[in-house]
Amino acid sequence: MVLPLVVFASVLIQLPTTGSARPETDLIGAAKFGDLARARELVTRGAPVDVTDRRGYTPLMWSSAAGSLDLTRYLLEHGAHPEVRAADGTTALFLAAANGSTEVVRLLLARGANPGVAREGQTPRQAAAARGRVDTAAALEAAETLGGQLLQAASDGQGTLVRQLLARGAPATITDSAGVSPVMFAARNGDLGTLQFLLSRGADVLARDNQGLTALDWAEKSTSTGKYVVAFLKDRSPAPDGRRPVSRPPPAIPDLLRTIEALLAKAAAAGEAGDAHRRAMSALSELRTLSANWPAESPEDYRASLEAEGTTLGAAIERNDAGVLREALGALADDLEAKLEHCRKSGGRLGGSVLVRVRTVQAGSEASQWQVFYMPKIFEVAPSASPDLFPQLSSPTDDLLVPGRYLMWVRNPATNAVGERTVVKVGEGRKELIVDLPVPAAR
Repeated sequence: MVLPLVVFASVLIQLPTTGSARPETDLIGAAKFGDLARARELVTRGAPVDVTDRRGYTPLMWSSAAGSLDLTRYLLEHGAHPEVRAADGTTALFLAAANGSTEVVRLLLARGANPGVAREGQTPRQAAAARGRVDTAAALEAAETLGGQLLQAASDGQGTLVRQLLARGAPATITDSAGVSPVMFAARNGDLGTLQFLLSRGADVLARDNQGLTALDWAEKSTSTGKYVVAFLKDRSPAPDGRRPVSRPPPAIPDLLRTIEALLAKAAAAGEAGDAHRRAMSALSELRTLSANWPAESPEDYRASLEAEGTTLGAAIERNDAGVLREALGALADDLEAKLEHCRKSGGRLGGSVLVRVRTVQAGSEASQWQVFYMPKIFEVAPSASPDLFPQLSSPTDDLLVPGRYLMWVRNPATNAVGERTVVKVGEGRKELIVDLPVPAAR
């Protein structure tokens, strides 16, 4: 079900306020909008540049997806690692390529991004070509060609040629089909000069080949120079610590449902025990019964959805505003009922997430190069709520969403034009949902 809801564009986008207690989360939100000024403020306050969200995406991935060249450059200059991969294999380079951000692609390649890293069997060049990003695909093809030549030169110990290829834009992190990189070949050959040059161009000492071997392991293959190269590499290796902070995982579903139940009791004590409260309690009670048969390790995104609802309801109670609390209870009841309906139509199982495919439409035809934002409808009562974003530009674009009710809208990253919000119900036992979002007419 899709219901249009017209609102003023000026209130569509809500970034977290300056006083937020979680600058690392705010940095991800700023990256989604390409907000360089906000990102600078947050990094200055200590936000880690390689923090990851529920997808495993970093701020660099989001700025690359948005085609934000200046913000991408800023994040790289402040320590963001272009080689970070999400659980599904996504990289900043892949997102920039799929969205046709050629200049961002060139910047990432210059900073060591590997064009050979595939996501679900598809390389960044192939992703660009599949979406008709001709210029981007050409830039990546050129990088792959230079990268192949670089691998051969490093393997053959041709240090001068390695430098020449790197100067021409060959990616230092390129790998062959066995996962072997130029820095591994140089380590095996005992070529300290080439190693130094590769490291200065973004080569990763800690990267592993398909056998799990690092450049340090490759260095040990040489009986004559091994110990010297190992010492050299260890001296230049980053500490193997958690350089990419992640948020704590949400609690288990039974704990989350109990938390929401306690908050509903608190809302009733505050005098809000009307129809929305009864609907929420009824849906919650049945969800608790059904959840007894769900896997103990339920999907993190489902748990995160329930946790966010509880947090938002708790904040609405604390605001001591009857109107806000009633609105929060109504949105919570709608969302819990949508989740319950999805479970029922899935045979009592959790049901899992739904593949939501969004088409951005203008005058009956699909319009391309639009960002698609969404957030749970209950977030309307949260003044500092930050929306989420489909990683790839439209149209179409898709993402997996937990059953519930959402607000969705579009934004043109080039002009900042914003479309009207639309209420979208996700669930109903479906595996896939197609949504058409209106694109505002050009002015």
